[in-house]
Amino acid sequence: MKWIKYTSRQETYANILLWSVMLIVPLVGMVVLSSVDNNHEFHWHDVWHLLRPLLVILLAFLIHNYFIAPELVYKQHRGRYLVMLSVLLVCFIAYQCTTGPPGKPGMQIPTEHIATQDHLGGPVAPRPDRPRPQGLGTMHNRGSKPLAGPHDFTMFALLVFSLGANLGIKLYFKTQHDHSHLAELEKENLRQELTYLRYQVNPHFLMNTLNNIHALVDIDPCEAKASIVHLSKFMRYLLYESEAEYISLQQAVDLIHQYISLMSKRYAQKVDISFIEPDHVPNVGIAPLIVMPFIENAFKHGVSYDKPSFIHMWLKVEEGNVCFGCVNSKNGVKHEYGGVGLANVRKRLELIYGERYSLNIDDAENYSVTLIVPAEPISMATGESHNLTKNI
Repeated sequence: MKWIKYTSRQETYANILLWSVMLIVPLVGMVVLSSVDNNHEFHWHDVWHLLRPLLVILLAFLIHNYFIAPELVYKQHRGRYLVMLSVLLVCFIAYQCTTGPPGKPGMQIPTEHIATQDHLGGPVAPRPDRPRPQGLGTMHNRGSKPLAGPHDFTMFALLVFSLGANLGIKLYFKTQHDHSHLAELEKENLRQELTYLRYQVNPHFLMNTLNNIHALVDIDPCEAKASIVHLSKFMRYLLYESEAEYISLQQAVDLIHQYISLMSKRYAQKVDISFIEPDHVPNVGIAPLIVMPFIENAFKHGVSYDKPSFIHMWLKVEEGNVCFGCVNSKNGVKHEYGGVGLANVRKRLELIYGERYSLNIDDAENYSVTLIVPAEPISMATGESHNLTKNI
């Protein structure tokens, strides 16, 4: 049924625990009382008379849990909730006032066992010819029922407690569900935003690489053809491998080499290009394409046609961090990041690493960038991707 969907499994377990305590505690109390007090004997009919009003409260609890509380907790219908709750309370009060507290059954005393006294005070056996005494055959344990008594107030207090506990449990699990759902939405929004930022980066690489290949067409057609093959493999990586949360550091190093190879064909005789990498690259992870915008920016704005130019890059792993640096000369044009922008780079770093990264940019005589990010653990499952990148 439709209303059952509002109750989670954890909430059901909490309600079962609540009512297990409410039903078992009185029973345990009766057993303990009968064991320590000889004037109280344990009888199952006493248990029934004790549990019967609790079962009525349980029925009201179930009605409130499945039909009334959802109006407030899930549908935000406060007025409707108050009206339905008032009707439930009035019905319970009417039931209590008309039925009264449960009592023990009257003790039946057969008439033939009722003794009378003679004039000396001794017992006299009843005579059949004498009229039967009125009202001596049954003994009642209570008199006339007042409109409301202590028992009614106790049961009403238990009802209010159970309904309040039910509402509190439902609000608690509703809040937990909302927090979990909100966290999932935020996580999904971050993934969508990060994907969008990556899609901004890829066309930017493609645009600059095609410009370089265009320049090679007139200078060295054979080299231009080779560059197109390299570019196709590079784009295959951008399409299929860069969606991973992390790539191996060796993949990142291979991509840097590949990009330098594509760019240096145009500036081989004009720019001093160097890249220092570890002799042995550790098996750690780094976010894909996180350093490429800085390398692209260095080639775009670090080359001057009228004076010596250089682009020096290095990468190392120390103290559990991946450190990347790039220093390049300036061609007299202010460094920019085009459609990607420095804000894009910082945003990606914040989405991936939070506050666990360090980015320093110095735009003085030369342009230098130093990026430090955590060296993430990465499984051996990246071996296939590594081999794919190695073949680029």
